[in-house]
Amino acid sequence: MENILFGKVTKAGTITIPKKLRIKYHIKTGDVVRYSDTNDGIKIMPSETSIIPPGIKAIWEEADNRKITIKEIVETVKKERKKAYNEEY
Repeated sequence: MENILFGKVTKAGTITIPKKLRIKYHIKTGDVVRYSDTNDGIKIMPSETSIIPPGIKAIWEEADNRKITIKEIVETVKKERKKAYNEEY
């Protein structure tokens, strides 16, 4: 059964994505979403960068703030990806 949620469109045209969906799809403040015009209406999807688990996003943000080698990033991402996969599945 489809879970229907509602959001209100503001005067500026912005829409609030319900918290339950933001959590489910790892959408955080400042993330980008995609809109698709379909025959059934507007489809809103997290962008590819938004569906990256938060722990992995944090690694890349940390790498931007300090000098970390690619090897260190890859090893840390592997560990975090395994952790994120185990939490979700």
